[in-house]
Amino acid sequence: MYGLDILIPVIALLGTGFFVIVLSRFIKISPIVGFLLAGIALGPHGFGLIEDSETTSLLAKLGVVFLLFDIGLHFSMKSAWSLRKDLLGLAPLQMLLCGILLAFALSFIFHVTPDIALLAGMALALSSTAVVMQIISDLKQNESPVGQSAKAVLIFQDVIAVFLLIFADAIGGDGHLGMEVLMALGKTVLAIGAAIILGQYILSPLMKMIIKYDDPEMFTILGLLIVIVTATATEMAGLSLTLGAFLAGMVLAETPFRVLLQTELRPFRGLLIALFFVTVGMMLDLPAIGNDISTVLGFTILLIASKAAIITALVFIFGRPTHHALQFSFLLAQGSEFAFVILSMAAVSTGLGAGLTQNLITAVAMSMLITPFLNLALYRYSLGICRGLENTISNCPKSGNKNPVINQPVFIIGMNEVGKTLARAFKAHKVPYIAVDHEKQRFLEATAAGYIVAYGQTDDLRFWNTLGVAQARAICIASPRYEVTKKLSPIIKKIYPSLKRYVAVNNSSDGVRFATLGMIPFNNTGAPPGLEIAIFILKDLGFTDDALEDWIEEEQSAYLDAAGHKPVYKETSAEQSDQSANAA
Repeated sequence: MYGLDILIPVIALLGTGFFVIVLSRFIKISPIVGFLLAGIALGPHGFGLIEDSETTSLLAKLGVVFLLFDIGLHFSMKSAWSLRKDLLGLAPLQMLLCGILLAFALSFIFHVTPDIALLAGMALALSSTAVVMQIISDLKQNESPVGQSAKAVLIFQDVIAVFLLIFADAIGGDGHLGMEVLMALGKTVLAIGAAIILGQYILSPLMKMIIKYDDPEMFTILGLLIVIVTATATEMAGLSLTLGAFLAGMVLAETPFRVLLQTELRPFRGLLIALFFVTVGMMLDLPAIGNDISTVLGFTILLIASKAAIITALVFIFGRPTHHALQFSFLLAQGSEFAFVILSMAAVSTGLGAGLTQNLITAVAMSMLITPFLNLALYRYSLGICRGLENTISNCPKSGNKNPVINQPVFIIGMNEVGKTLARAFKAHKVPYIAVDHEKQRFLEATAAGYIVAYGQTDDLRFWNTLGVAQARAICIASPRYEVTKKLSPIIKKIYPSLKRYVAVNNSSDGVRFATLGMIPFNNTGAPPGLEIAIFILKDLGFTDDALEDWIEEEQSAYLDAAGHKPVYKETSAEQSDQSANAA
């Protein structure tokens, strides 16, 4: 039948993907391992259900492109500055030291010429963005110090990979390497500038314009278009697909639409990244590995051990704790997807020899397969170290301190007057918060007033997961919708049983209804609206009456000046206290 030869691999891939995810969750291993093993089994060296074609190769590349776009969405200009020590210190030293050591090994053991050895060594010094980010995501460490440092190193490496590709293409040619490198630097600077202008003056206004249609599918289509167009543009400019996607993501991270884009594009990223891991597994020819097992295993061990040792030393030099160093070093110790491309280029593969090239590519793939197991073991070891340190930690902030240390954010749902009061309260007391709104006019007004708000559908659990509700300390619903809350409450209570949920209501009957859903209701009787709920939450977070007194006076004074009537703040009524206590 027409098209059957295309459908069979697609069915095999989708069915395998579903089976791998279910099985990996059941036996509690990383899905990366499952996809790599699936590639070995289904690829040309296994059952042959999936052929290594230009189509599968392109889709696998798009998986890395979408991944870099997602990293960019997490990596704003502000975060780049906060991670400058990792981005401009740790990352360059890691690349330089690892590259030189691996180049020396190639030159000393296999007698490779210095230029080819240095290029191959630098290519092997790169780490896999796809593998590292998937592990970080599985462990829910995206915003952790380890996760943030890993992103900084990976971003630096992805930029350096562009120049390694230029260097590899220039070896053996008639081009002038210095001129080509300078041109690449100029193109990179121009690409960054073009991305900033495009995001600020075209994409952000365009997104504000289309939210009036309240259609998430429009954001899906626009997001896909942005990723593919920017990646294609930088590829046509002689840079790389991934650089354009990362720059587009980083620029859009500064807009209120970051979370919505992540939510809409996550399924595409997940599917394409899974295909990337399958294609990596397809490279592993087990019979061929068996014929030269000692060389492949030896270089796999050398690759992981040397990179881990150098990264560990650097992390200690940069003053990181032991548990940070151990996990971080093995997290970045594998080879990179860019190494496959660089080592396969004609000049490099000729200089290395066909046999050594294949062994190095196989060693890189093997290192990707081993990394999830190593990282899981080191992660558990790091937890053991931290548990041992628990009894030695002193001077921890206690409830009642004026400036308690709070790491978990509070969610504000709805940016009406209550939501704005909550946002001001948390900002004034340095409590991290995330404000979201689904109502387009209210979102635009809050954004124009200077509040940082994310736009998206709050009745979509995917959106909540993208926001990071698993790390939330509490949820404050400033603009409640009872039917939506009633539908989501059983799911929220089951998934996040310890998550406190506060709600601002307009009357006692609404308070009773929401209290039956397990929420803590507060009547909007004060001035400004939301003052009572803000004070209650701040006290619950450990702030004392003395610490809040000045802020309350400022809020009431500002409200009096703006509204021209007397501010009122009452302690929570007995009826409301009973409702709140019962709900809690």
